[in-house]
Amino acid sequence: MKAAAISSLGYADSFFATFQKSLCKKESRFDNDLLYNLAVMCIEKYFVALLARYDWNATHHMPVALYNESLPFEPGLTDSMKQTTILVGKFEAICSLDGFGYHTPSTEELKSMSTGINKIKELVEKRIAEI
Repeated sequence: MKAAAISSLGYADSFFATFQKSLCKKESRFDNDLLYNLAVMCIEKYFVALLARYDWNATHHMPVALYNESLPFEPGLTDSMKQTTILVGKFEAICSLDGFGYHTPSTEELKSMSTGINKIKELVEKRIAEI
């Protein structure tokens, strides 16, 4: 599982670097829809890496569910991190027949996601460095 944790962290860092670079550019080739998809991939891969660090395979893919699944293993998760997962998850409801589908986050919302994901990134990197 250590190899899975390191691999997932590498993917997450790659997605996050692209997300941050593109978000900071005034004229990015990526629109907010694509940036949002990068944010979702970042958060998913960071939590998959965190769970793998604790020898656990993630059984969810939605941000809040991943946060909740990680709680029994990781005491360093904060309410701020939970709020980030809620923010990231609020733009799509495609897993339910009653869901609203998808809508595009604003640039400011994407910037808030970036700040929150960075805190999750730091925690995951710290935990993986411990193994």
